[in-house]
Amino acid sequence: MSTSDKRKMGRTVRMYAVLAAFCAVFGFVYEQFSHGVFSPFMGYLFLFPLLGGAVPFLLLYLLPFPRLPGTASRYAYHSGLAALTVGSCLTGAFDIYGTTAPLVGVYWWAGAAFTAAGVLLYLLPQRVR
Repeated sequence: MSTSDKRKMGRTVRMYAVLAAFCAVFGFVYEQFSHGVFSPFMGYLFLFPLLGGAVPFLLLYLLPFPRLPGTASRYAYHSGLAALTVGSCLTGAFDIYGTTAPLVGVYWWAGAAFTAAGVLLYLLPQRVR
């Protein structure tokens, strides 16, 4: 792994760690003003960027993998985690408010599809240039 690749993985780990901390603080503050109503989607909002983003990229940073994910793989994976995080936030907000929104399910499906696409693009053999 080159130095620039190692730096890129380190930046990604830091970005996801900061995002997880922001989501934890956001979820905590939102729950404080929810008049005693709790939603697990809002309470555990920070787990998507932490377990889905910081931990896998930390493993890529620390362990010697034969190759790093390509640009398309990373972008699809990041998009999937973003959709899952926003979907969890919206579901939590609607749960706390006491209503439902049928289109929130699109975030879950799109997030799962993009995350799976990112993983599949990483696992598929790369073309020889």
